[in-house]
Amino acid sequence: MKIQPLSTQLADRLAELILNGGTYKPGEKLPPERELAEILGASRTSIREASKQLEARGLLSVRRGVGTFVTMNPGVTRDPLGLDNHADSLADTITLLEDWYRVRMTLEGDAMEMVAANATDAEIAHIHELMEAEVALANTVDSDFLDADQSFHCALARASHNIILERLIPSLHASVYYDLVKSLYNQLRPRFNRNAIQNHANIVRYLEARNGNAANLAMRYHMLIAIDDVRSIREHAL
Repeated sequence: MKIQPLSTQLADRLAELILNGGTYKPGEKLPPERELAEILGASRTSIREASKQLEARGLLSVRRGVGTFVTMNPGVTRDPLGLDNHADSLADTITLLEDWYRVRMTLEGDAMEMVAANATDAEIAHIHELMEAEVALANTVDSDFLDADQSFHCALARASHNIILERLIPSLHASVYYDLVKSLYNQLRPRFNRNAIQNHANIVRYLEARNGNAANLAMRYHMLIAIDDVRSIREHAL
């Protein structure tokens, strides 16, 4: 049996801590290279090579001069569903976004019942914090607000404790979110922000009460409003 290089073994150990151990969470900064080497009992050179492997696998993101971070959707590559090729025009983009929100309405709506039943109190508290952080970003840099919005929905998926939803919902976000949503965000911004702020607060309130049915309906309403907002662009532009 072929023995894997040490850097690959380290990459697998670190990936396990990220994906299954919960030691390093999405968006969290990893310890400095020297400290990580001590934790894993390896050289800094091996840690550096392992980090490069995990960056290529979509688990880590290196920000020069800042540090190494766990990606928001660990293990999910950009556009995993290959949807970019279906948005060649504004009309195609709007249709794709409508379809995207319809699928999310079903998946994320039903997921709220799982979150209400399965999430720990700490996870619910973290989701509440993400909601509040998003509100604070409503009037700041566009990408920061969109990142916060994505973080909120992906945290909900993880709190469902359904391994398929934990992977599928972030994949849906990665396929559409940044290029397509951002391409229309200037036109959607007031509606998009208002929808997110109001309905995320409702979703969190029902989850804190462990009312899965109400959280399901709140999420579905959130998606229906998003569909209406996208359709408003079609009415004015096409």
